[in-house]
Amino acid sequence: MFTTYEEAMEWIHTRKGMGPKPGIARMKWLMEKLDHPERKFRSIHIAGTNGKGSTVAYLRSLFMAAGYSVGTFTSPHIVSFNERISIDGNDLSNNDILEQTNILYSLYQEISETELGALTEFEIVTAMMFSYFGSHPCDVVLIEVGLGGLYDSTNIAEPDVSIITTIGKDHINILGDTIPEIAHQKAGIIKKGTPAVIGRLPEDALQVMREKAKEEAAPLFEYRKDFTASNWHDVAEHYHEAFDFSSAHVSFEGIEIPLMGGHQVDNAATALQAFLLFCDKCGFAYSEESIKAGFLRTAWPVRLEIISQKPFILLDGAHNVPAMEVLADALNRKFADKKITILLAALADKDLEQMGALIKTVPNSTLYVTTFESPRVASVEELRSRMGVAEEMTFADWRQAVDELKAKQSEGDMLLITGSLYFLSDVRHYLLNK
Repeated sequence: MFTTYEEAMEWIHTRKGMGPKPGIARMKWLMEKLDHPERKFRSIHIAGTNGKGSTVAYLRSLFMAAGYSVGTFTSPHIVSFNERISIDGNDLSNNDILEQTNILYSLYQEISETELGALTEFEIVTAMMFSYFGSHPCDVVLIEVGLGGLYDSTNIAEPDVSIITTIGKDHINILGDTIPEIAHQKAGIIKKGTPAVIGRLPEDALQVMREKAKEEAAPLFEYRKDFTASNWHDVAEHYHEAFDFSSAHVSFEGIEIPLMGGHQVDNAATALQAFLLFCDKCGFAYSEESIKAGFLRTAWPVRLEIISQKPFILLDGAHNVPAMEVLADALNRKFADKKITILLAALADKDLEQMGALIKTVPNSTLYVTTFESPRVASVEELRSRMGVAEEMTFADWRQAVDELKAKQSEGDMLLITGSLYFLSDVRHYLLNK
């Protein structure tokens, strides 16, 4: 048993080296031992290659603006570990983390002696989340999938609505190297008779979703078919986006969101459709005013986040090819007037060649690369060779890179820091502390 938060965290992080162990047999065992906390609260389960975190952020704001308490489970963390489990945007306290860790530690010892084997870090944290919300119920809990869906630790959830935000090629070593294979993994969260909301998906992924929904007799709500976002336009003075929403039963004009990019309009519309379905199914009240207020209050770090105006610094966790595509599009559309200095660090198992080609399409930009501490990180040498970056455009120390590039910014310039979410977490911490 642990007596301090620091001891608990040290033990949890020792499990990180286990890596992902696909399958939910260990989670089912844990839920049985914990008296099935996953059945004691209402929830929405969110999967997708990208857009999960933003969709969680929109949903949290929508429910809170309508007067409901909201639990969230997200990963990875950006500022502190505790934010992975939160209520109404407030991170779990150190004491709560300590208490839940001690509950799980004895079960960890017990399961390690069985044929199921030891737990991974993500399984421990997921079980902590279910255990906590089982004894501290909220009106609704938003559960973000860690990896894939079908074999993800969260897939013992019994949600009221499921969401698949996007499908793109990522984690192909685990999920498969074709869109239908990856879609099959994501579709694994669609449950029998449970409504599923589908974001902007390629046609071959949609086919997989339709087949799975039919198999599970799950009502399917598709973006651009059953609900739409139209009249998308900039609110230039705030860098906001605005759009109109319509579905079979409701329509709203002039919804404004503070998260930038056309992909965020897609995410917001998908979140709103899921919110409306959940409210209608569970008898939750809302109004057009609460919906518009909720969207306006949404915040989500390191997603096209302006962290400083002077100098102008933008953070974006474009950690894979689909995310880099939407970043390049947003830069071309919103910041074409700026001279852009880009600092990038990424994990080695990503498609670095394609990511590099995409970020180089941004006009009036200069790309620098660096590295950071992570077992999967790409070295500066690997980034140079795979992205085609000259040696003088590399930094071995990312803190030095941030400081030097920040100091060089002139009026009207922009420093964009992008790549791995783990890297962006470190950078954001560093800049805010300064």
